[in-house]
Amino acid sequence: MKRVVIASVLLAGCLCACNSSDDNGVKNPIQMSSPQPKEQITKVNLTNAEAAMVNAGNELTFRILPLLREGNKSLLFSPLSLQYALGMTANGASGETLSEITDALGFGDDLDALNSLCNKLLMQLPAVDLGVKLRLVDAILVSDQYPLLPSFKEKVESTYYAAVENASFADPATVAARINDWSKRNTGGLIDRMLEPQDISPDDIAFLMNALYFKAPWMKEGNEPLFKEESTRNQAFYAGGCDVIEVPTMHTSRRLNYADFGNFRVLEIPYANGSFAMYILLPEGEYVGDLPDNVPEKYTFDCLMRDFTKLDWQSIRSSLKECDIELSLPKFETSSSFRLNEALGRLGMQRAFTPDAQFDRMFQDPNLEAYIDYVIQKARISVAEWGTEAAAVTVVAMAKNTAFPGESPVEFICDHPFAYLIAEKGSGAILFAGAYFGK
Repeated sequence: MKRVVIASVLLAGCLCACNSSDDNGVKNPIQMSSPQPKEQITKVNLTNAEAAMVNAGNELTFRILPLLREGNKSLLFSPLSLQYALGMTANGASGETLSEITDALGFGDDLDALNSLCNKLLMQLPAVDLGVKLRLVDAILVSDQYPLLPSFKEKVESTYYAAVENASFADPATVAARINDWSKRNTGGLIDRMLEPQDISPDDIAFLMNALYFKAPWMKEGNEPLFKEESTRNQAFYAGGCDVIEVPTMHTSRRLNYADFGNFRVLEIPYANGSFAMYILLPEGEYVGDLPDNVPEKYTFDCLMRDFTKLDWQSIRSSLKECDIELSLPKFETSSSFRLNEALGRLGMQRAFTPDAQFDRMFQDPNLEAYIDYVIQKARISVAEWGTEAAAVTVVAMAKNTAFPGESPVEFICDHPFAYLIAEKGSGAILFAGAYFGK
């Protein structure tokens, strides 16, 4: 069966932007074409309708994160990576298939509005804080036997700045090497083996790729860094039940934006010049051992996940107030891998995964009937004294049909499981969402 594999790479970390041959000898590598900001802008300039779309899109974070949880395993997911991967895919779809993709993303039926928003975020997010290195790059590697429809090609080139390359897919090793070279150059080596030759079958006909690069140090106070390495020490982390482990924990005292919602508390930790931030959602606490018979259950991470779909991101952000904080935050790394078919299906994206899917606006061959075979995302994050580094890769594979505040300091001790988000503050656009369990 013929498959189209659409890959989106979301990165926060170090970028190698060179276009020369890689270590594997790839010649004339896939080029990068996204625009780069020359001047800083004050904010992402959204219309009221676009702001509402960002808020609707952010709801995907709160709907899907609980569906991805696997026991007490730390996890990381990128809603923005999925948005760009499925946004490009949607331009090749029609009818109910198109509607279910845009509905799952939270954008309704207006594909033009989705494209316009993706284009605006691509142009303006990198310019909102030049102290943060952020870059979006798109590319399409397509089999020369299955050329794209001119209308689809023009749309992805003009809206997503995708560099379209036609190539022979006769040798899977050559195709994998080109994709891995592009991925490696756009993720600073963090994602250097995106596909293996055996992942590419003779039926594969296209690879659509998006890379989002993000590198951000914590915001300083004067010349003082937020965290100092000498303040980091091992500290107990209550991972739930009787599980108590020692994790390296960073410490600082700082005025930060904070809100107490009773059952859980939220802390905003800004990056660079303050346009981007990490948001910690810390539930009330975890008991170690069995609960006494006469003690009500504390609001734990399980409770937070139970209520996650009810959270109002706009309300959370507007409730934050500056407060003196004594912060303890684990220094951690997390890697995740998800097959998203079931989660997306539960969000209403169903026909796209069936032979009745309508993807008739992508290729010139009118007889090529395709449906989404699987959607996979892999992600990594590292949180340390200097700042944050993270990466995510989303792959959408398509198959051919042959028969996705108080006066005194507040202690904010992250010594039990918590959720976290990384977002651009002005627009509220969420780049990453995750959970930390101490392991």
